[in-house]
Amino acid sequence: MAQSVTLCPVDVIPENGGRQFKIDGREVAVFKVSGELYALDGKCPHRGGPLGFGDLIEGKRVMCPWHAWSFDLKTGACDVAPLESVRTLPVRVEDGQVVIEIDLPEPDP
Repeated sequence: MAQSVTLCPVDVIPENGGRQFKIDGREVAVFKVSGELYALDGKCPHRGGPLGFGDLIEGKRVMCPWHAWSFDLKTGACDVAPLESVRTLPVRVEDGQVVIEIDLPEPDP
């Protein structure tokens, strides 16, 4: 079941850049382009590179810093290997904070 997770103040995400977060062992990358936020799995499926540290290409794609695979910020689609896309996550700003919706394991009772 998806849970809302508050990551950081919106100002922490640089305009035309991104940040990497670890939530309960899961890597998440958040980007801001023209004031709009995008969130996706933060681990490149090729070799596990941290997408949150990647460069933005034309403001629409992030390039993995390790081996240059690129992913569409809106859809998660990969240019190099279409079957290796990453999941996108719902993201919003709430009271000046970046909030994502993410599936996390249920805590043990």
